[in-house]
Amino acid sequence: MPPTVPEFVDLLKALNAEEIRYVVVGGLAMVLHGSSYVTFDFDFAVSSDSADSQALVRALAPFRPFPPQFGSAKHFVWDARSLVGAVVELSTSAGHIDILRVQPGVDSFDGLWTRSELRSIGDLPVRVASLDDLIAMKEAAGRPKDLDHLRQLRALKAIRDSA
Repeated sequence: MPPTVPEFVDLLKALNAEEIRYVVVGGLAMVLHGSSYVTFDFDFAVSSDSADSQALVRALAPFRPFPPQFGSAKHFVWDARSLVGAVVELSTSAGHIDILRVQPGVDSFDGLWTRSELRSIGDLPVRVASLDDLIAMKEAAGRPKDLDHLRQLRALKAIRDSA
């Protein structure tokens, strides 16, 4: 079965409704900066503040999140204890999401937030990681698939810097 594109707008509405401090990273951030990349998941960084953790649990609960290795949400309890680790990988009714609790390549979540750019998806305000931070995060990840992403991000940065 081919991957489905996450319902980004539904997820963003839920995060915004709970007033969570989050920053869109990964493929959707690349697209919002003008990349031709096609993404099949939703990646975002969120602060490790306990208030944001509780709000995140509430925001995602309607999407029945569970770790992919569980196979379904049937025997999984979604609560704040689920938000453990540097990256929390979840399958949801809205698609696959990755929550970055630690952001390799950048100084801190607060720094990522401060440097992020406010964008709109429809009428939804969203914070998107800056091109510099996306480049730093891709360099730190060091995965083979990031090489093409880095070429695109650097090209977008060169275009923006020359404007």
